[in-house]
Parts: sequence; C-alpha cells; structure tokens
Amino acid sequence: MGQLGEMHPVTSLAERCDIALRESAPTFGKECPLTDTTASTAPSPINTDPPMSGTYRYRCRMHLTLVVLLVAWLGAGFSPTFVPPGSLPAILADYIGWLMFFGGLCLRFWATWFIGGRKSTEVICYGPYSLTRNPLYVGTFLMILSLAFLLKSPTFAAATAIVIAYYCVAVVPLEERLLRHHFGTVYVNYCQSVPRWFPRLGTAYSPPVTMISHPMHNELRRAMWWLPLPLLAELHAYFRTLSEWPQWLNWP
Repeated sequence: MGQLGEMHPVTSLAERCDIALRESAPTFGKECPLTDTTASTAPSPINTDPPMSGTYRYRCRMHLTLVVLLVAWLGAGFSPTFVPPGSLPAILADYIGWLMFFGGLCLRFWATWFIGGRKSTEVICYGPYSLTRNPLYVGTFLMILSLAFLLKSPTFAAATAIVIAYYCVAVVPLEERLLRHHFGTVYVNYCQSVPRWFPRLGTAYSPPVTMISHPMHNELRRAMWWLPLPLLAELHAYFRTLSEWPQWLNWP
C-alpha cells in the first residue's frame, strides 16, 4: 500500500468491495475492501505516535451528555406545557417521537450487528457503514431527539442540539484521527467514499457473502436502559398537564 501522499484515485465503494470479493471471498471481512488492491494490504499508519490531543473532552463526553440532558429534562418537566393535550400538534409530536425513537433503535441494532467485536480490528465499509461513517451515533441522536418530541419541549431539543454539536466538534474528529493513525490509507479511502453523517444512498453496499458479527448482548443490555425513556417522557408530559403538578420554572 502506498503512503498517504501516494494514494491511487479512490474508486466507488461498491467497486472496491467487489474487487475484494472476487479476489478472496472467504477472507472478506478480515481486510477492508477499500484497501488499495494494487499494493500491500497491511495498514500503513499515518503517524508514528497516536494523536492524543483532545482525549480529555472525549473521556468526559458521557458525563457532559448526561448533565446537559438531565438539566433540560428537569427544567422542562417542572415548567408548564405550551402544547395543549389532545391537540393536533401534541398528537403529531407523539407520532414523530415514537417513529424517531424506534428508527434510531433499529439503526443502532443494525450497525452493531455488522461491527460488534470488530471495531478495533478492521474498517467495516458495508451495510449501514456504507451509508454513513457513524450509524451508531446517528441512531443515538435520533433516539435522544425523539425524547424532545415526546416531552414536547423545545428546551430539550436545544439541549440535544448542544450534545450533537459537541460530538461533531470534539468527539468524532478525535475518533477519526485515531482511526486514520491505526488503519492508514484504508480508512482515508473509506472517508473519501462514505459521508460522515448524512447517508448518501449511492454508496449503499451489502456484500453477497454474509460476514456479519453476532455479539449483540452488550447492545441488548443498553436497550434495556433506552426502552423506558420514551415511556417516562410520555408520562412526564402527561403530568405537566395536571394542575397539581409543580410548575416552578417557565422553560418551554
């Protein structure tokens, strides 16, 4: 494989996957089909030492997410609702919220089905990872944003936007630097073929040889924490409509 400055032009994702399958279908999944097939298939790290700048803000990402969302939930929860219960906007918000939640949950399951247990050993570039480089994050963001609709709270929607912006600026770029260091030009080619966030349907690819991993138990355990959240949001939205419910704040 050539160095970063000597890379060959990147062909389409499907073409690279097809090349890998034609050359060695039994080993598909052990090396990324985005590898430059005219040279060595071993990863070529971009730097000698891993890029460590920004690791603190990466380590505290979960704490920041929980604090921001919890403050927004409590602030909106103890404020009067501005959406009349049973009105058309309230019904639409519920439908949109539930669709977004289960859509995000399905996307997380789909992504875990392909990458579970192989995240640090290879570049997965098919299935959901042929549509977007971060399907797990996209699924999570959809689930969090769905709570804003179920709570009927612009405050929680703003908090979700803050969290997403933080991940876009401080978390995902660091992860991609580490992946470029670890996988070299293989990952660089992948980034040039697949968008970071918004799916581009022209890149969709699923190999005819099924190489899907199965360690789903961790994701199922996480789902046990996720599943009660929309029910709690609906319950909290109902309590906000009661005259006996404390309304200490005036957050939207």
